[in-house]
Amino acid sequence: MNTRHRLISLVAALAVASLAMSACSSSSKSSSSPSTTASTTTTAPGPTTTTTLEPEAGVGRISFVYGPVVGDCIDLRSVATGKAVTTRALPAADATMKSEKDVMLRLSCDLPHQYEVIATPSAGLATAPTPTTDQFIVAAKKLCPAAFKTYVGIPYPSSSLEVGWVLPTEEQRNRGVQTIGCTAFDPKGKLTGSVKDSKR
Repeated sequence: MNTRHRLISLVAALAVASLAMSACSSSSKSSSSPSTTASTTTTAPGPTTTTTLEPEAGVGRISFVYGPVVGDCIDLRSVATGKAVTTRALPAADATMKSEKDVMLRLSCDLPHQYEVIATPSAGLATAPTPTTDQFIVAAKKLCPAAFKTYVGIPYPSSSLEVGWVLPTEEQRNRGVQTIGCTAFDPKGKLTGSVKDSKR
């Protein structure tokens, strides 16, 4: 084979080798390159927070044993993590403390509050045996609506407010306490200001 033919053969061999190396490099690059496919990650939603006008416990007076007084503006709360917090979104008729964690927060009536005490009648029940909760509720449902007009200024059936009660706790009943705290409350939310003579 002359020199010209050897040179042509060498050039051809180099071309084949170059193509082979290029193919390997392309294959290797393709396998080692990071995927461009977008990935999605599901993240748990954060806690929902709401802002209310609820007064902090520090602006009122906390009572672990409560005796209702006419004109008191109060919140029924529960002690949790060292604070007196509201445990329900809207007031209910019964504001009696039932748990050792329950407290009554007495507030200025100018601040948002759940209840206002409008009367404090005696249940007038027999002392022995000790009256039951149901007996006190029956008495409250009879006595409190009757006291509503005197305090609020209009008859209970004509009012947008509801009547509720604070009953003696079991410990108080065992000591003979029969005072019922009749309350007025707004079933749609907090009261602000006194309901006395408000004719609401």
